[in-house]
Amino acid sequence: MIKKFAFSLMVLAALTACKNDKNVKDEVQEELSTEQAAPPAAPKEEAYQQATQVQELLGTYVTSNYPDKGIWKKVTISYVAGDQVKVEITGNPLEDGRPSCAMRDIGTFKNGRIEIQIEKKEDMADADRTLMLLQLKDKDNIALRSKGTRDQYWIVLSLFCNVSTTLADNYKRIAE
Repeated sequence: MIKKFAFSLMVLAALTACKNDKNVKDEVQEELSTEQAAPPAAPKEEAYQQATQVQELLGTYVTSNYPDKGIWKKVTISYVAGDQVKVEITGNPLEDGRPSCAMRDIGTFKNGRIEIQIEKKEDMADADRTLMLLQLKDKDNIALRSKGTRDQYWIVLSLFCNVSTTLADNYKRIAE
């Protein structure tokens, strides 16, 4: 909506500069005032499936760039015991040898998804200490995110990366 608002302002400025077509200028002003008065749309909730058992989530998943198209990430989920799984995330190696992203932790299968308490890092505000969530989108795809809005979890999950990216992404299952 903000992009649409900014675009409308640019159109209005361009039309004001022309001053030849008052009808178009009036229509843009009317559209602009209508947009300002409209209530903001509710954020669209992504659809997730609840896994019925932890085995549905086990495996290796990769981003669409894997293995050789720029920055990519790989998630490996393996069974530990009970409702515990090991989650290892790595990214492609950078020129200096460090991975673009890296994280290793134990997660808990709960509420049809894997939940991992994010370790407090010095760059994180207290409110950002939250859960990392790995959820099924369908039988061969997972989404990795955390609690909060898309902007909040993009920022929190970028703390695990050494480049301008984040762990928050959609991942496709691969055979390994």
